[in-house]
Amino acid sequence: HTTSNLLYKGAVRDRARSVYQGLIIARPGAVKVDAYQKNNNIVLNEGARADSLPGLEIDTDDLKCSHGSTIGNLDEEQVFYLRTRGMDEREARRTLLKGFFEEISSRVPFEFVRERIERHVEEKIGVEGQMVGRLR
Repeated sequence: HTTSNLLYKGAVRDRARSVYQGLIIARPGAVKVDAYQKNNNIVLNEGARADSLPGLEIDTDDLKCSHGSTIGNLDEEQVFYLRTRGMDEREARRTLLKGFFEEISSRVPFEFVRERIERHVEEKIGVEGQMVGRLR
């Protein structure tokens, strides 16, 4: 009886490249396994690239295993909506990017660890929006 729920998120910009390669392995004799892996990526501008290669290696019957993967850009309709609410473009993109990563920190049960993750995301995104300021 094993449960696994893996979530990996990434954002790439400029000429960066990200490659996610995940694998769930269920060996013979593993029963009542419930495993899921999810990989979501945001490509922030042309020149950046994200690849996702989730995999399942199943050698038994009594289980539930699946995976999901997305690669895309920030939703321009969401950017537009936030701009109609008074945000400039940089702040709208920064807000959406923070929200994208919030799914990770919200899973962490320990507040001090969650806060550390959120600070790290803030640093990477840039308090003044340096990361998103170079988009497009």
